[in-house]
Amino acid sequence: MIDFLLRPWRRNFGRDKAYYRIVDDMFGFIPHNIELYKLALIHKSASLVLEDGRSINNERLEYLGDAVIEAVTSDYIFIEYPDRDEGFMTKLRSKIVSRQSLNALAVKIGLDTHVISNGGAGIAQKHIHGDAFEAMMGAIY
Repeated sequence: MIDFLLRPWRRNFGRDKAYYRIVDDMFGFIPHNIELYKLALIHKSASLVLEDGRSINNERLEYLGDAVIEAVTSDYIFIEYPDRDEGFMTKLRSKIVSRQSLNALAVKIGLDTHVISNGGAGIAQKHIHGDAFEAMMGAIY
């Protein structure tokens, strides 16, 4: 009940209203811990560091999100293709969770416009949006 009442306030007037709007517009909910979602948008190339020397980036959330995406996709394929063998299911999952697919999905939902990075043109930059999508899934989990 209280979350229902706080949603409009967080989205429109809260300190982190821009981040609440990003998550709400992309995924349709207002998160409880917005800090996880803010962190999910910071690529390691941004080179942000705390005073104690710890890096601030989305790599740990990306790791978690990768596992969540793979598990959810595996479950879906297992249920939807009851008569198919392990080889078929593995190939299909690989296509669905490929870097290319996740990058395209991130762009489709507009996540690419919110990722914080150094903006370089290296190989790793091609993966930034898919990595951020994985990190967002980690934050949601």
